[in-house]
Amino acid sequence: RLFVTAFNKLLVNKDEILANFDAMKEVLLNTSDLDQERTVLQKEMTVACEMIRQCVDENAQVTQDQNEYLSLYEGLVNRFETARQRFEDISTQLTDIHSRRNLMENYIDGLRKQEGLLSEFDEQLWYTLIDHVAVYSKHDVRVKFKDGTIIRV
Repeated sequence: RLFVTAFNKLLVNKDEILANFDAMKEVLLNTSDLDQERTVLQKEMTVACEMIRQCVDENAQVTQDQNEYLSLYEGLVNRFETARQRFEDISTQLTDIHSRRNLMENYIDGLRKQEGLLSEFDEQLWYTLIDHVAVYSKHDVRVKFKDGTIIRV
């Protein structure tokens, strides 16, 4: 009964929620800049890796000052590691954004499909739309939906 009441209160704002999601989706879930930076970093890692290989090969074939070699080698390794770390950070961000996109799209799809008020508990809607329920007291129960909306029932 609790879920039915909370969900029906949410449905009052269904059109507004759907419109807001559509308006904000591209801004909040856009990954084009991160995708582009990730591609650039991938190329940078490839270049740095090749330069490291050339540096090691040259050191093996030509007598050089080892302090200069180590300085060059360490600089190239640092260049690679800097790019690799940023690449991993971006990959993590992209994974997070894609997860949030899937979560929000599932939520919105569940909301879009619902026509009219609920008269009984719907387990599929529960799993699709509810983040959690917090019970503070007998008269203070709050349902948090996956879009962040909190409804006190």
